[in-house]
Amino acid sequence: KTKTVNIKNHISITPLRYMISFLLHLLLAHHMTSSTTPAYSLRRYQASDVPQIKKLFADNIREEWGSRYHDGKYIDNAERYIESVVDKEDSDLNRIEETYFEGGGAFWVLTCDDHCDNNQSGNRNEDSKNEVTVVGTCGIQRLSPTTAEIRRMCLASNHRSKGWGSQMLQKSIQKAREMNVEEIVVSTIEHSLDGIAFYKKRNGFVDTMDEETGLPKKVMGVHGTPIAEVFWNTKSNVMDVDWG
Repeated sequence: KTKTVNIKNHISITPLRYMISFLLHLLLAHHMTSSTTPAYSLRRYQASDVPQIKKLFADNIREEWGSRYHDGKYIDNAERYIESVVDKEDSDLNRIEETYFEGGGAFWVLTCDDHCDNNQSGNRNEDSKNEVTVVGTCGIQRLSPTTAEIRRMCLASNHRSKGWGSQMLQKSIQKAREMNVEEIVVSTIEHSLDGIAFYKKRNGFVDTMDEETGLPKKVMGVHGTPIAEVFWNTKSNVMDVDWG
């Protein structure tokens, strides 16, 4: 017995099935991407963030003083420095409110949601209900009525080159304008070429000059090492920029 096929209906239904399948594939791909892409938040620090802040600070010091530049040569010095900051009661990381906020400054953390896995150099708070990881920090502290200092600018290694360092710096400069200071100062170790380029070449900071020598200010022998600390500052030429 011969089977009759309605060619007209077959032609119209088949493309519709393909279209529905294609749309379902797109929706599934979007869901998988959106559900696995880390979500970042740059916000005011909270007291519950402090353990993660300290962990991130320690990891960065070990990287800067050890594996990244000196093959571990000064790691013992780095550990002593870390201990003095993490454990000392009067260090800024144990007195964030007093050190930063009481003078009109601020301290921020960059957090990443629970899609930041253990390979992203984050510092997960295992007790956090929100399952967020602190992957960056930055603070601005008033030193005098006219001067503020950017401190603890820090990003976990796998979260760099995403623009967050620039956003934290911009936030610090905006806060400095609110504080009505005339100058912002910042320092880092001499071999941190990325840090030097970040402040000087990309953001307009200039060398702080030593009044006695007339040369760029430098402090040798940081924490018992031959490593030097170098300093920069910025005044109205950068602070007057409208960051939007």
